[in-house]
Amino acid sequence: MPLAKLTFRPGVNRETTSYANEMGWYDSSLIRFRKGRPEKMGGWSKLSSGTIEGTPRALHTWVALDAAQYMAVGTNQKYYIEEGGTYNDITPLRATATLTDPFTTTSGSSVVTVADDAHGASTGDWVTFSGSAAVQGVAAASLNTNLQITVVDANSYTVDTGDSATGAGTGGGTVTAQYEIVSGLDEAVGGIGWGAGLWGGLSASYSQNALNMGSGLSDSATSIVLDSASDFETVATTLDGAITSSNGTGGTEGILVADSSSFPAKGTILVGSEKIIYTSNASNRFSGLTRGADGTTAAAGSDGASVTFVGLILIGSELIQYTGKTSNTLDAGVVRGVRGTTAAAHADDAVVKEANSFVGWGLDSDITSTSSARLRLWFQDNYGEDLAFNPMDDIPYYWDKTLTVNTRATALSAQSGAADAPTITRQIMLSGDDRHLICFGSNEFGGTDQNLLHIRWSDQENPFVWTPKVTNTSGGFTISTGSEIIRAIRTRQEILVFTDVNLHSLRFIGPPLVFGLSLVASNTTLISPNSVVAVADMVFWMSKENFHVFTGRTEVLPCTVLRYIFDDINLEQQDKIVAGCNRMFDEVFWFYPSADSTENDRYVKFNFTEKTWDIGTLSRTAWVDFGIHENPRGAGSDSGTQYIYIHEDGEDADGSAMTSYVESADIDLDPDGTQFMFVSRIIPDVAVNSAGSVNYVLKTRNYPGDSLTTNSTSEVVATTQQSFVRSRSRQIALRVESSSLSTAWTLGETRIDLRPDGRR
Repeated sequence: MPLAKLTFRPGVNRETTSYANEMGWYDSSLIRFRKGRPEKMGGWSKLSSGTIEGTPRALHTWVALDAAQYMAVGTNQKYYIEEGGTYNDITPLRATATLTDPFTTTSGSSVVTVADDAHGASTGDWVTFSGSAAVQGVAAASLNTNLQITVVDANSYTVDTGDSATGAGTGGGTVTAQYEIVSGLDEAVGGIGWGAGLWGGLSASYSQNALNMGSGLSDSATSIVLDSASDFETVATTLDGAITSSNGTGGTEGILVADSSSFPAKGTILVGSEKIIYTSNASNRFSGLTRGADGTTAAAGSDGASVTFVGLILIGSELIQYTGKTSNTLDAGVVRGVRGTTAAAHADDAVVKEANSFVGWGLDSDITSTSSARLRLWFQDNYGEDLAFNPMDDIPYYWDKTLTVNTRATALSAQSGAADAPTITRQIMLSGDDRHLICFGSNEFGGTDQNLLHIRWSDQENPFVWTPKVTNTSGGFTISTGSEIIRAIRTRQEILVFTDVNLHSLRFIGPPLVFGLSLVASNTTLISPNSVVAVADMVFWMSKENFHVFTGRTEVLPCTVLRYIFDDINLEQQDKIVAGCNRMFDEVFWFYPSADSTENDRYVKFNFTEKTWDIGTLSRTAWVDFGIHENPRGAGSDSGTQYIYIHEDGEDADGSAMTSYVESADIDLDPDGTQFMFVSRIIPDVAVNSAGSVNYVLKTRNYPGDSLTTNSTSEVVATTQQSFVRSRSRQIALRVESSSLSTAWTLGETRIDLRPDGRR
C-alpha cells in the first residue's frame, strides 16, 4: 500500500472531541506555530544570579538620556530597579524611628527581638537598621542591614540576622529604624479586592502566620501547628444577664458580658453549644447578632454562663474554626471546612490568615480596598528618564533618576514643587506625546477619598502640579457609568480605559478640555487588571468568558481552546492572570493559574498573524517584551527563589532540557473507520539541529471511548531516514516531543506505511 502523508491543520483545537478533530492538533506545550508548522519555542536563561524578595507582578523597561538601561520590578514585598543585572531596592519608606537599645538576643540564636512601641509593622514587612553597635556577639553589620519582620505584638517583633548570639542581653545603642511600606499579599484572599472569586469575608486588618506541621496538614486534622500563634485570639468571659433563644440580655439589641475588651470588633462567640456571630463589640455588649450560626441551634443561656471566642482562620480557600490553643498549636474546638468551604490538605508553610470578621460568602462585610488587604499589583510608567509608580489602590510614588538607583522613591505629593498631587490611585500612567501624568481611580482635587471612577491629570510637562488653573492644563473628570476603573492601557492614538462594565477611549484634544472621553464598547471588562496587552496597533484582552481584540472596534477572538482554558482556571487567583506579547513571533499570550494551582502555571498563546492558538505549561508571573533589550523577559521561580529570565535565548530551560511537544487528534487509518490497519513504518519529516533529537510517539485506540495507549517511541535525529514499528488499530495519534538538551526542531509532513489488517 502507498505511504500515507499526514498533513495537519495548524493550531491546537480543544473545542471538540479528539476524534472529531481529525488531522488537527489536540495538545501541546512549549511550541509555536510558524508558517503553519509546529516548532519548539526558544529557551530561557537567568538574567543574573541576583535574587528578588517576593513574587514579581510587574516589569517595565526604559532607557535614560545617558543610555543607561533600566527595568522596574514590582513584587508583593518590594520594588526594584534593575541595571546591569543588579536589583536595586527603591521600595518607599512609610516611617522612620529612633530607638534606644532595642535589640534583645537569645544565646545561640540568630533571631533578635526588637522593641519599638506601636511599630505598625506586619509579618513579612522589611526594616533597615543603621547606627547599631554589636550586641552579644551579633555583629553590627548583621544588624545594620535590611531585615524581614515577624511580628510578636504591637510593640515588638523579631528579625533573623543570620548571626548567632553568644549570650543573652539587650543593647544596640541609638539605632535608626527605617520601615518600608507594608508588604502586599502574594495570594488573593476570598472577599478582598476587585475580581475575587469569593467575596464578602475578610476585614482589611488581620494577622497571618504559616503552617509548621512538618509534613503538611491533612484534610481531617484537628490540631494545627503554626510558626507562631501569638496573634490568634483565645479569650473568654461570662454572660452578664440571661439570654433567651431569641433575645439578648436587655432585649434583642445585644448580649451583655462581663468584659468584652479582649474580643475583636467582629467575630463569633460560643455560649453553651450555640455559636453566635456578632458585628459590633462596644461597652461589653455584642450586637448585630446572628443566632444559631454555623449549624448550631439558638438556645437560652443563664447569667454567668461561659462565653468563649470562636477563632476563624483561612488556609487557601478553607475556613477553619477553633476555640483554644496550646503554645503555637490551635487544638481546641477545631472545625474544618466551615461556612461553605471544603476541608482540604494544605502544604507545610502555607499561609494562615485570621478571618474573624467573616460573615459568609456573598454577604455584606466591612471590606475596604486597601493595599495591605489584597493581592499586591503595581502600575508604573517612565516620565522621561524618571519613574512614576504605585501599588494598586495606594500612594503614587516618584523616583528621580538624578538621585541614582541607590535612593528610595518618595511620594509623588512630596516632590519639590508638588501641588495637590493625588495621594491614592488605582493606576498611574504617562499620557503619551502630550506628556501629562494621569492617575486613574484617584482622589478628586480637594479631597482625600479614593473615587474609583475619577481620572486626574497633571499640568503638561509638569508631573508635580495638579492644581487646575486657567494658566495650566491640569484637570480631571469622573466616568459616569460603572463602579470602578479596572485598567487603562496606552495605544499609539489613545488610551483605552476599562471599567467593570464598559470600555472607553481617552484622547488628548487640547485646552480647554484637554482630554475627551468616549464610549467604545459596552458589557466588556477584564478578568484581571493585567490581562490586557497592546501590540501592533491592536489591544488584546481576556474577559471573564472570552478573548477579545480592539482594532478600532472591539471583536471577540474565535478561540479553539476556549472551554479548555476557562474550565481550568482557579478563579480565586484570577487577579494573577497576566498578558504579554512576543513581537518576534507575532504572539500574545496569557499566563494563568490552573484549577489545582494558586500560582500561574499554564499559558494560552495566540499568533495574531496566522490566527492559531496553542497551550502549554510554564510559570511566569510578569512579562515585558523586547524593546530596549534584545529579548523578552519573564519573571518566575526556581526552587522557590524568584528570578528574571531572558526568553528566546538558546534551546534550554536555564541549562536544563525543555520538555516540548505537540500531539495530534485521532486519525482514522481506514478512511471509513471500519477496518483495522497495520502501521509498519514511519518516515519522519522534522528539521532538527545536529546536536538534538526528538521522539516520535505513536499512540493507538480502536474506539473514541478507549484510552490512548502508547504503542511505540522512535528517536529521530537529523539523519534518521525511517523508523520501523508494529501497530494495529483503527485510530492513531502522533506525538512529537523533545526532552534533550540543545534541541531545536520544526515539524514537516510525516508519512506512515499502512496495510489493511482485517475488520476485527
